[in-house]
Amino acid sequence: MGRSPVGKSGYGRRAFIRGLGTLLSGMATWRLATAANDAYPETVATLAYAFQCETDAHRRYVVFAGTATQEGYKGIAYMFRAFAMSEGVHARNFSALVMRLGGQVNARPTAIKPGTTKQNLIAAVTDEIDTIDNLYPRALERCRPEGHAEAIGLVRFAWESEHQHRDLLQKIRRYSPMLFEQVASAIDERTGLYFVCQSCGSTLNQLPSPNCPVCTGASAQYLQVPISG
Repeated sequence: MGRSPVGKSGYGRRAFIRGLGTLLSGMATWRLATAANDAYPETVATLAYAFQCETDAHRRYVVFAGTATQEGYKGIAYMFRAFAMSEGVHARNFSALVMRLGGQVNARPTAIKPGTTKQNLIAAVTDEIDTIDNLYPRALERCRPEGHAEAIGLVRFAWESEHQHRDLLQKIRRYSPMLFEQVASAIDERTGLYFVCQSCGSTLNQLPSPNCPVCTGASAQYLQVPISG
């Protein structure tokens, strides 16, 4: 796959994944000197890092949705808004637990330079694959030794939700390189609704029954993504 302008900008999850080892080795910048934090230093550092990644992903999908709207791809814009909501749930979950454990989160602004909708779609698939194959497996490795069950659960929820995003994106990307306009038009005509679980970020085209397939919570926890931005 050729690199899009989005990939060249160096922002997003790929840059964070490459620096994960370095960042976690210097965890002092992410910590507070509290008893809770001292009990789970790797967990707090890892979740704070994941919070930054998910915050960037949320912002990136909001920008991608705006670009798709401007270019007239309503169905793709709607999908990007659904993913933005999901990433926001992940960021919120990580932030809340980090603070309960005595840590701090402070999302640093990251420059976002979107390409065309076609380029953004390709970049989104690549980022989701990197997250699935690298970010969350490594996050689990960091969290497991300290045994904080809720933290491990939140990482797993985010990981499984990212699989859903990737699967939805790949269905489009499979046909988009040569037939992008036709595929985009079909998406605009056939796009159904998106629903996002506000507990774990699971993203589906219809409400599950009776429970969320990711966190097993009640389907009532799902929120329909607004069709218009």
